[in-house]
Amino acid sequence: MQKRNNNLEQHLEVLDSIKEVKVNHFFKHKVLRKIEQEKEMDSKVYSWVTPNLQWAVLAIVLCINVSAFYYAFNTEEQTSNPNNIEGFAQEYNLKSQTSLLN
Repeated sequence: MQKRNNNLEQHLEVLDSIKEVKVNHFFKHKVLRKIEQEKEMDSKVYSWVTPNLQWAVLAIVLCINVSAFYYAFNTEEQTSNPNNIEGFAQEYNLKSQTSLLN
């Protein structure tokens, strides 16, 4: 127990011997300025993403989607006709063979 007390007292003496650190008077200002510069760099990266640009991109994407749906549903009516399949087979000389399953 005595040994532990001596060891503890030695550690506390080491803590008492620590001296105050002298800091440059302008250290805080330098750190704050660097933080502000980093924030400005981050804001420059996303500065071109404005709400107007976002609306324009949204409008373009919607137009593309609407035109894709319009094209898909219009071509579905044309390709659903069995005559188109027969015409396709004749055009490429594809012969249909009857099987036992049909």
